[in-house]
Amino acid sequence: MLDTTGAPSGPRLRSAAATHPGLIRQNNEDTLAAHVPAEPALLENKGVLFAIADGVGGQAAGEVASRTATKVLLAEYYSPRAPHRVEAALRQAVQAANLRVCTLAHGGDPALRSMQTTLTALVLAGRQAFLAHAGDARVYLLRGGALTQLTGDHSEAAELLRLRLITPEQARYHPRRNVLTRALGSNLMMRPDFQRLPVELDDRFLLCTDGLWGEITPEALTHAASGDPELACRRLITLALDAGGGDNVSLHVVHVLDPGPPAGAPPSRIGRLLAGLRGGG
Repeated sequence: MLDTTGAPSGPRLRSAAATHPGLIRQNNEDTLAAHVPAEPALLENKGVLFAIADGVGGQAAGEVASRTATKVLLAEYYSPRAPHRVEAALRQAVQAANLRVCTLAHGGDPALRSMQTTLTALVLAGRQAFLAHAGDARVYLLRGGALTQLTGDHSEAAELLRLRLITPEQARYHPRRNVLTRALGSNLMMRPDFQRLPVELDDRFLLCTDGLWGEITPEALTHAASGDPELACRRLITLALDAGGGDNVSLHVVHVLDPGPPAGAPPSRIGRLLAGLRGGG
């Protein structure tokens, strides 16, 4: 359980996360990560980051790929070397994560060869939500009782759906629905999706792997994701397992109690130089 209600700055959030290997697979190749900076200035500037990664099934070392991607993402995003602005820092961090997974996947260790992973991240800062996404994990927004899917799947079935060659119902059961068109580790020129949107009081975000959304309906997601985040996570895991549990199941539920103050203007170049001379950030 993550609770920032006592933090001196930044958004006020209550969140929970859960993961389960499912009922069929022996290994859990999903990785969940979340970070709240301890420094008030960093929390106000960079906000809170949530990430979810799903190692690509059928490839080598999926759990290594997902763990590597989330570790590099968090380290690079909050690094002192990172850009001040959230969008630029998030883009740089995702590219660094992809580079690291690619390097390992094409390196000398045969156990890691060709490994890949999805990566989806949510940053809440300055009354804004910032998303980075590659693969078929999803981010949903539950607002006013309505559930909206914010991310688009990078899969062959999803591409056919976008071209209107198949229907949403056909896409749900299409034999190519798990064949990814974008993933970290596939190539150095991989193009993630980025977006941002305003955050409102009482918004609820759900980040989840296809082991959840592929098993239960949007209506069930809407109902189960309401209420206390920790209880919501338990309900959602149970629903996925009751539906067959054919894949690893992982999720974050994030409840916005207060979006926090709007983002301030970034310091000027001279201001940053003066802060550095004074020993500041």
